[in-house]
Amino acid sequence: MSDLSSAFDAAERERLVDEFRACLERAASGSAAAGDDRANDTEEAPVSVDLATLLSEMAVLKNELRLQSRQFKNTLDELRQFGNDLREHSERLQRELERAREHAVSVERQTAQPFLLALLDLRDRLQSGADAAGRPPSSLLSRLVPGPTRFAASLAEGQRLTLQRLDDFLASHRVRAIPAEGEAFDAQRMRVVGLESGDEASGVPEGTVLREVRRGFVHHGELLRFAEVIVSKKANRT
Repeated sequence: MSDLSSAFDAAERERLVDEFRACLERAASGSAAAGDDRANDTEEAPVSVDLATLLSEMAVLKNELRLQSRQFKNTLDELRQFGNDLREHSERLQRELERAREHAVSVERQTAQPFLLALLDLRDRLQSGADAAGRPPSSLLSRLVPGPTRFAASLAEGQRLTLQRLDDFLASHRVRAIPAEGEAFDAQRMRVVGLESGDEASGVPEGTVLREVRRGFVHHGELLRFAEVIVSKKANRT
């Protein structure tokens, strides 16, 4: 009898456990289905729009756009002003650079002018010596003393070479001779040291430079030394 009671109790307990498990499964499946239904309801439900809120947000956005536009305009004006200041500064620096360059050239010319004038005086002496040494001696003197004559010719050749080197040096420093002989008198570059009546038959116009007493020069196109000249004039008719 006890064995039957024990078997019955075991069978009853197993049945009750099965029923409880089935109940739990039904409850779990029902909860999942309800959750799916709520999710579907949420997705399909239309979102309601509040017109007052929308207008308020649009007003805020409009103010932000206006503020950003004002800031952009201010930044653009500042950049434009900075560009103008930079251009003016660059132009001012360019003008100052030009003035400094002109001043440096002026100082250089003023500094070089005394040195170049001294070289021109030296050139005048060399030219005079070369002209004097180049004059042919009298035939009697050359027959009597031929040695000194050859020495004078050699000395004249040396002076001409030295004069040529000096002219090359002056030319390298932009020193040029003023063309004068045969030209019309130019008061800006020439000084008259003598007048001569021209031969009417020669047809030399009045005011023509007949000879140079001292050669004139320019430095960088500007007058360095006046040319001293003898100019023709009309002959006095009697």
